[in-house]
Amino acid sequence: MTSGNAIPPGNGPFTALTPSMWPQDIVTKVSQEESVPHPEFQYDEFGFRIDKEDGGETNHRRVLGITEDPQQRLRWQAHLEFTHNHDVGDLTWDKIDVVLPRSQKLRSLVLGGIPHTLRPQMWMRLSGALQKKRNTETSYRDIVKNSSNDGGLAAKQIEKDLLRTMPSNTCFSNMDSIGVPRLRRILRGLAWLYPEIGYCQGTGMVAACLLLFLEEEDAFWMMCAIIEDLVPASYFSTTLLGVQTDQRVLRHLIVQYLPRLDKLLQEHDIELSLITLHWFLTAFASVVHINILLRVWDLFFCEGSVLLFQITLGMLKLKEEELIQSENSASIFNTLSDIPSQIEDADSLIKESMTIAGSLAETMIEAQRSKHLAYLIAEQGQLNSQSPLPSFSKIVRRQSHRRKSGLGALLFGDNDDAEALKAKNIKQTELVAELREAILQVARHFQCLDPRNCSIELTPDYSMESHQKDHENYVAVSRNGRRRAKALLDFERHDDDELGFRKNDIITIISQKDEHCWVGELNGLRGWFPAKFVEILDERSKEYSMAGDDSVSEAITDLVRGSLCPALKAIFEQGLKKPSILGGPCHPWLFIEEAAGKEVERDFDSVYSRLVLCKTYRLDEDGKVLTPEELLYRAVQSVNMSHDSAHAQMDVKFRSLICVGLNEQVLPLWLEVLCSSMQTVEKWYQPWSFLRSPGWVQIKCELRVLSRFAFSLSQDWELPVKKEEKEKKPLKDGVQDMLVKHHLFSWDIDG
Repeated sequence: MTSGNAIPPGNGPFTALTPSMWPQDIVTKVSQEESVPHPEFQYDEFGFRIDKEDGGETNHRRVLGITEDPQQRLRWQAHLEFTHNHDVGDLTWDKIDVVLPRSQKLRSLVLGGIPHTLRPQMWMRLSGALQKKRNTETSYRDIVKNSSNDGGLAAKQIEKDLLRTMPSNTCFSNMDSIGVPRLRRILRGLAWLYPEIGYCQGTGMVAACLLLFLEEEDAFWMMCAIIEDLVPASYFSTTLLGVQTDQRVLRHLIVQYLPRLDKLLQEHDIELSLITLHWFLTAFASVVHINILLRVWDLFFCEGSVLLFQITLGMLKLKEEELIQSENSASIFNTLSDIPSQIEDADSLIKESMTIAGSLAETMIEAQRSKHLAYLIAEQGQLNSQSPLPSFSKIVRRQSHRRKSGLGALLFGDNDDAEALKAKNIKQTELVAELREAILQVARHFQCLDPRNCSIELTPDYSMESHQKDHENYVAVSRNGRRRAKALLDFERHDDDELGFRKNDIITIISQKDEHCWVGELNGLRGWFPAKFVEILDERSKEYSMAGDDSVSEAITDLVRGSLCPALKAIFEQGLKKPSILGGPCHPWLFIEEAAGKEVERDFDSVYSRLVLCKTYRLDEDGKVLTPEELLYRAVQSVNMSHDSAHAQMDVKFRSLICVGLNEQVLPLWLEVLCSSMQTVEKWYQPWSFLRSPGWVQIKCELRVLSRFAFSLSQDWELPVKKEEKEKKPLKDGVQDMLVKHHLFSWDIDG
């Protein structure tokens, strides 16, 4: 800075800004007006104008002051020196790591706030922006040069928004303000670097706030860190799918953490996303006082986007009582809208946020994001279009793509060719069509053999409400108290208290108090019968149908194991990583085994799933609660135990597991469990695969059609019959009648 530049006085206006953003003409004027009792304008330390009448804009109406706690600054200095004590001499920023190692001590310091003079350097290191700046292949100078002549739609929109972004701040109030050309270059540079995104108004507000405290190039790389790392892909896209998804995740979290508020929002039919979407899109830059924003951003750059949910939940918790006492919907909506501007104490907000949602984990957020993003896309009908889906896993810069390493290409091939990706999209459409046809064949089979099924709707439901009802239906299926049994052979009625039946008759069981003699009802008649002569139906709440019983109808076996299972296997094989040289096993069954194990472990450790129990219920024979994750894990283990002893191949195991899922009416939820195991999915599948894209929701919706039918399929149908079962002989004539007549059921009737 030259000697001719004016310096803001003391702790007065503009002192919190980075020096290069000091508006020299106004700083000089302010210095001259210090002796004037009533200057024309007043400015706070951030450069916001304070109007005489009302104290300025609602967002910045109070001069809260920014001060550094000397003790906090000493703690930060001590931490930085301790973590770099191997250096000799005075500690300078050049000697501090580009990326700070995460530790509980660092997080504790960030929770207490970063000293303002340290923020520029600390933000760059916490966010990863400094690493991007140093490792970039395309310099900021080149990005500015390439984007400066862009006269497209994005550039025109940026020009319109330059003075709308932060009009009350003198750095951005008119075209001659010092921050406007900097903001223009950053926004144009971002639109050029990320062609999939272009320009989003939300980035303007964030970039303007960063420019108040960082140099232009640093602010640009901070924006890159936010876009690429801190928030999900497609957050700032034209469709805003990423931020829309987060609104649904937020709504899901409110059910868990703020049930009273959830009930209130439902009763008054208030769409919270109308208010909170802008909070997330600008990382609170447009809604809270700048002094509060600094503390929130300290944590945001350290913790990532999970902090957006924690702070939002904290705000809502602080105002929960006031909201509940509101008289009508309009009052509730207004109170919600005003919450950020009423926050005056950053420490109280952060404390409340960490108290209510401090345990919120990134893994849980990512799992919910994956699920709700897929739901959102399916609901909007994008999955039904022929156009390829955009990338939701990573933002792509405008640069030449690096080829995979030689070893990577040898192991997994090079699948980045555009034509190959187009062919894969076409293949996905074909796979869905084949699956849909297989499902319709099964459905028509039921409708032909059992007229009760003729009224069942065969069109998949892609609405968001349908996904919300999946677990409710699962609960209802689990709570069915009635049990029914299928007759294994004919039993003739001799006495009035006996119940006669024919083979394959369906009997409603009234009592099982006696181990060998049960009481049942059939065709309006009630009586006892030998328990050994029937088989309990595992039908849950559905009505048994012979059309779905593979011991009665051979056609259902051909349709399920011969058509449906191969169609599903083709989907599970699509995009499966296949080592091309080293070989090794590669089969969907191996992925299912690993994912089932990881998900049941995560689900078991989840306090949410165990204490809230709002996800799923399924009772096993001991009356224990089983989630879909646990049911899948048990089914996989059961199939392995029975099939390994018979040396069955993995294809057979896969088909048998599908049969178990159909019996349990849980196949769609199992698919959701598998696709939500993101680490395992990423390990086994290519980015363009069905299971790693939102396309899996379409498969789930298709499979849901089958949950409307009653299946009774044998898990071991393809296994060879055991020798001892072959040698079993039917009872001689008269022996069975004698055993029944004299109630000698303690004998082994089969022997």
